[in-house]
Amino acid sequence: MVRKLGKYTLFLLMLAPIIAWLASRGADLLVISRWNTEDSAVVRLEEVLERSSDFDLQDASGWDTERVAMRITFRNGPLAGETKELEILQLADSRLELVPGREYLFLVDTFDDGSQQFSISDRYRIPAVAGFITFACVAFSILTGFAGVKALLGLFFSLFLLLGWFVPRLAEGHTPVPFAILAVAGVSILTIMFVVPSRSLWPIPFLGAVGGTVAASITGWLMVALWQLTGLENDSAVLLFSVAPHLELRGLLLAAVMVGAIGAVLDVAVSVTSSMAELYSYDPSIPIRRLWQAGINVGSDVLGSMINTLILAYLGSSLPFVVLIAMEGPDFTALVNDPHIAQELLRSVAGTVGLLLTIPVTASVGSWWIWRSRPGREKRRDEGATDRVPVE
Repeated sequence: MVRKLGKYTLFLLMLAPIIAWLASRGADLLVISRWNTEDSAVVRLEEVLERSSDFDLQDASGWDTERVAMRITFRNGPLAGETKELEILQLADSRLELVPGREYLFLVDTFDDGSQQFSISDRYRIPAVAGFITFACVAFSILTGFAGVKALLGLFFSLFLLLGWFVPRLAEGHTPVPFAILAVAGVSILTIMFVVPSRSLWPIPFLGAVGGTVAASITGWLMVALWQLTGLENDSAVLLFSVAPHLELRGLLLAAVMVGAIGAVLDVAVSVTSSMAELYSYDPSIPIRRLWQAGINVGSDVLGSMINTLILAYLGSSLPFVVLIAMEGPDFTALVNDPHIAQELLRSVAGTVGLLLTIPVTASVGSWWIWRSRPGREKRRDEGATDRVPVE
């Protein structure tokens, strides 16, 4: 039976690249059919004909620029299917490598006098992204079975909630923190529904995760006030403020802390809940105090790896900036006082506090919830209990 299951799994894995290719082609056809803008198009580079420096623009702007004559084929728009020879303008040291046979995003800038300037803005990577994500999801589902499928569904619905409801509310100017709490609660419910099999246990990780996330929010709020942060500590926040000055950037920073911590907080809450439920299933007569202590012990063991995951994730996201600081040989005092570093420390410390408080909240709610679900004949006060069951 194991051999048949192995052959079946191997066969499905061999189909995964085909499914990924179909998804890639489908995404490509969908994008091309819906891309109807007049000032941009998807083009395939047939040949680079000539390169020449543009000294006039160099003197005016201070940047080294060059003109590139090329032959391209339009894939969409009014010129779809046509091949033309055009000249584009780009930076001389651009990291955008022009390779014949690849596809790019073609832009047209029209000036007041009617003249036009052509450029290549980026690579066209949507089909590759769609294909790779599909392959990863299919392979994950095949290797993990129905549990993996449910986990992916929970992830997709959570992303839909965040991107389809939470982010638009922030863009409309609503106060970030209350909506972040609602979004975190929604993500917690969706994840728990798909990950935790027993419905009777759903309130335990939910309350633990929301409690830990609220604790992270309160900690972040105190740190923002004491550290005098404004929410303008990175380039993207400055750009957002220049476009939408009505947004509350401090609240947006706290909302980012909450959303960033929810994954690790949910992991701890679900782990503590599962261990306590397993202990109760093994010994329904286990005293409530012993059950609570078991939840605390398991949570403490998980906490170490989760803190590393949280802090290292923030470090990895800001690694280019950290390397830039290291190249300048900064003074330690200036490093700690730097607003960019302070913001990353805020995320790490607030997330860690959220993880730390998730453990006792989940353990307390779990022990009480499991204890109250016992049949009436098994309920008793634990002060007089003598049947202590050791937890490995």
